[in-house]
Amino acid sequence: MESKFSANLRILRKRNKLTLEALGKILDVSKSALSDYENGHTFPSLDVCDAICNYFGINLDNLQKLDFALISVEELQQNQHIQIITPNEKTTDFSNPSKQLEFHNKLLHQQIEGLEIQLQLLKQLLESKVSEIKSLQIQIKLLEEKIRD
Repeated sequence: MESKFSANLRILRKRNKLTLEALGKILDVSKSALSDYENGHTFPSLDVCDAICNYFGINLDNLQKLDFALISVEELQQNQHIQIITPNEKTTDFSNPSKQLEFHNKLLHQQIEGLEIQLQLLKQLLESKVSEIKSLQIQIKLLEEKIRD
């Protein structure tokens, strides 16, 4: 499951008709790094978050908390649900160590949530494989019995 940050980044990129490569060039990050951000595998640094927010004119807090999938393109453009800022305006004062730690803490919590979900999925996969093995063992026994008869 993706964090809202990851999903919102993907939505913003697609609604602005940007490829991973094009946005990567704009933000000066690799296509694979952007893909990792969008898939929730990794989280961007504070500088990259700042660049994302400034490029799209989005407040970082809104980017993390709101569900942009529920907001139409028109509403995004009309600023009805999110706080749009001018591209030159800073989204967060990253010079403040307290704000940096707070933001980093939020990102780590999102990463923990993602890892917990991955762990649940792995447990389900393991249970599925165990069931599959048991089923195969039963089939083998049935075939062995059929061969003996």
